[in-house]
Amino acid sequence: FTEDEKIDSSLFSIDGRTIVNFGSRSYLGLEFDSRIKEAAKEAIDNYGTQFSAARVYVSSKHYLELETLLEKIFNATTIVAPTTTLAHIATIPVIIENGDAIILDHQVHNTVQNATNLVKARGVHVELMRHNNMDWLEDRIKLLRQKYKRVWYMSDGIYSMYGDKSPVDTVYELLDKYPEFYFYNDDAHGMSCFGKHGRGCTLNGREIHSKMILATSFAKAFATGGSAIVFPNKKWADKVRNTGGPFLSSGPLQPASVAAALACAKIHLTDEIYTLQEELQEKIRFTNLMLKKYNLPSVDENDTPIFFVAVSLPKVGYNMIQRLFNDGFYTNIGIFPTVPMKNTGVRFTITRLNTFEQIESMIEAMAYHYPLAMKEEGFSIDKVYKAFKMTPPEDLVIDKAIASLINQSNLTITHTKTINNISEEVWNNMFLNRGTMDYNGMQFLEKSFSKNNLPEENWDFDYLIISDNTGMPVLGTFFTSTISKDDMLSSAEVSAEIEQERKLQGKYYLASKLLCMGSLLTEGDHLFIDKSSRFWKEAFKMMFDKITELQELYEVSVTNLRDFPEGDTEMDSLLIDNGYFKSKLPENHVVTNLDKYENGTFLSLISANKRKQVKSQMIKHEHKYNVTPVDSAKLSDAELKHIHQLYLNVKEHSVAINTYDLPYSLFEEVRNNSQWEIVTLELKSEYTESGTPEVVSFFFAYIGKEAYTPMIAGVDYRYQKEHQCYRQLLYQTTLRAYNIGAISLRLGYSASIEKQKIGAKIVNSVAYLQVKDHYNLEVIGNMSEKATA
Repeated sequence: FTEDEKIDSSLFSIDGRTIVNFGSRSYLGLEFDSRIKEAAKEAIDNYGTQFSAARVYVSSKHYLELETLLEKIFNATTIVAPTTTLAHIATIPVIIENGDAIILDHQVHNTVQNATNLVKARGVHVELMRHNNMDWLEDRIKLLRQKYKRVWYMSDGIYSMYGDKSPVDTVYELLDKYPEFYFYNDDAHGMSCFGKHGRGCTLNGREIHSKMILATSFAKAFATGGSAIVFPNKKWADKVRNTGGPFLSSGPLQPASVAAALACAKIHLTDEIYTLQEELQEKIRFTNLMLKKYNLPSVDENDTPIFFVAVSLPKVGYNMIQRLFNDGFYTNIGIFPTVPMKNTGVRFTITRLNTFEQIESMIEAMAYHYPLAMKEEGFSIDKVYKAFKMTPPEDLVIDKAIASLINQSNLTITHTKTINNISEEVWNNMFLNRGTMDYNGMQFLEKSFSKNNLPEENWDFDYLIISDNTGMPVLGTFFTSTISKDDMLSSAEVSAEIEQERKLQGKYYLASKLLCMGSLLTEGDHLFIDKSSRFWKEAFKMMFDKITELQELYEVSVTNLRDFPEGDTEMDSLLIDNGYFKSKLPENHVVTNLDKYENGTFLSLISANKRKQVKSQMIKHEHKYNVTPVDSAKLSDAELKHIHQLYLNVKEHSVAINTYDLPYSLFEEVRNNSQWEIVTLELKSEYTESGTPEVVSFFFAYIGKEAYTPMIAGVDYRYQKEHQCYRQLLYQTTLRAYNIGAISLRLGYSASIEKQKIGAKIVNSVAYLQVKDHYNLEVIGNMSEKATA
C-alpha cells in the first residue's frame, strides 16, 4: 500500500522509502491533468458521488456527452461500460450466436477468454490458436466456415506481457477475403497511445471494419476508468446496450468518472494528443537504447510502452524484483502461468511521466543486479538466452568458455545413451527393487523401443549418474524422449473427443516431443538420490544443466520429472525454484506384505465389505478359467498376435491414460526375456461362443528380486460383462505374485476402486513439469472446461 497523502508524479512511498513507479499503465500520465481532475470534482458537486441506476433505464447526462465524443474519436458507434471485463461480458454472449465458432489467440487477455466461457455453456464451438499464427488462422477459417455461420477471431491489440502487437493488417485482409470471418479485438493497452485522436493501436491508420467489434479500456492511458465498446453499426450497439447483462443489472460509472472521461475525450479531439503520444514515444525509444547500452536481454524491441527483460527462472525473477525495489524502483514479475515456467522475466512499463534520468537509473540498477541475482540463485546468463531462444552477445559466449575451462567441482557426471555402458552392479545398487527399472529391465526397454517404424515407437535413452570424488553415486536416473500425447492424463471424456479430432487432423494432433524422467512404461521412483551427501543439491543442479542440453538436443516441448513422493516440501522448493511446476499424478497402487498372506489368501487382511465383493465378483467366477503361466519361449506367432489384439482391445476401450499403442516388437521381446512372464486366462469351452476354450485375458509381468510388476494386460470384451474378465485378471495377478514368492505387487495407475478390493494401497505422487509452448495444454484445458460445462 502507498503511504502518500498526495501523489502527482511517477513517485510514491512504501515502507518509508520513495519508489519510482515502473508498473503504471497510465502511459500518458493524464491522471494528474488539472482539467480532468476539475471535471471530476465539478461532477461530484453537481451530481453527488453516485448516480445509481441501471443504464438500460436511465443514465446521467454525462454519458450521452461522452459517447457522442467517443463516436468522433472512433468514427463509429460507441457504448461506455463500467470496466473492460464487463464490456466483454455484455458483448460476447449477445453478439455470438449459437451457429458461430470462436477462435481465440492463446495469449488473448483472460477477460476475453472468461467471457467466451458464457457462450461455451450454450454449445458454441471455441478453440485456441497459436499466438499470431495467421497461416493457421486462415486454414481454420476455410474449414470452420463450411460448418458454422460465422467464424470469430478474438485477439488483443497489444499483448500485455511482452508488448507485441496483433497483425491487424493481415486480419483485415482475411476479413475482406472471407465473408464468414469476423473480428473481436481488445485494445486496452493501445488506447490513447496510438492512432488518430488516440483511438488506439488496432485502429491506428485504419477505420473499424464492418465485421469487427473493438473493446478498449479507459483504465490505462485514458486515465479515468471505464471502458468503451466500438461497433461498426448501430444495430449491434443497440442490441448490446439493451440486452447485455451488465447493462441490465450492473452499476454504471459514477458521475466523477464519466465527467473525467468526458474531459479526457476532449483532449483526445485536439492536436495535444499527438504531442503526448510523441513524448511517450521518445521515452520508449530511449528505453530501448538503454537496454541495448547495458546489454540486458530484452525479449522484444517495439514501440509499445511494455518491456520484458528475460531472467528464465522464477527464483531469479523474485530476486531481481526485490533488489530493484530495495534500490527504489517498482517493477513487476512476468511469471507462470502467464508465461512458461522457464520464461520468467522482469516486466516494466514506461509512462510519459518517467524522466530520462529515472529510466536510465533503473536500467543501470537492473544491469548491476542482474549478474548478482544470477550468481546468488546458482543460474547462468547463457541459460537465459537458451530458454528464450535468443542469440547471446559475443562476450558472454567467451566468458562461458573461460568458465568451463577453470570450473572445479566435487562431483563428476556420467552420461551415456545405453545401459550397456554402465556397470550392472552400480545400476542395480540404485534401482534393483524398483519395478522394471533394474539392469535387465532397461536392456529390455532399449531393445523394444528401437528400430521400429513409427516415431512414437522409438525412444532415445539417456542415463545420468553423478558421483562424488570417492566414486559413490549421489544421484542416478534415466530419461526417455519420444512423441507423446499431451492429453495422456486428461479425463477420459476429453481424450475421447481429442481422439475423434485426431481422425481428422492426424494422429499427432495435440502431441509433443516429451523428455520424461523414467519412461511411459515404467512406474515408481525413477530417481536415486543420496540425501546424506552434502553435495546432493549440487548434483541436482548438474542434472538440471544436463536436462537443458537434452531439451535442446531433442527439441522437446514438455519435460516431465515424475513419480516424486507427495508432500516433500524441500523437493517442491528445489524444483519450483528451478523452473518446474507441480502436478498431481493419478493414484498409484501397491500391494505390500505378500509374504504375510496365509495360504495365499488376502481376504483376512481386507474389510468385510471388500471380502464380500471379492467373493461375488472374483472368486465366484474363478472356476470358469484355466490360468496358465505360459512358457513364453514356446509361444507361437499366432498366439502372440492374439495376445497383442487383446491388448489393443483395452487401448481402444479406455482412454483413461491415453498413450500411443505399444509396438509389436515389445511383445516379441517379452517372449525372449526370461524375467518377463505371460499369464493367460483361458475361458473354458462351456462359456465361450465357439464352444472351445479361448484365451480371453492376459497380463505381462516383470519378475524382480522382491517385486512382481504386471505392466501390460488385455481383455476380450465380448465376455467382460458376464464373466468379469478384468476382475478375474486382477485376482489372479495377486495369487500369482504370492505363488512366486514376491513381497510386493506393483499395480500402477487407474482402476483404483477395483485394485483396492484386492488389498492395494494408494500411493500419491507428483510430477514436476516444464512446458516450452503452452498452446497444446491450453487447447486441452479449453476442452476440459467445455466438458465440465
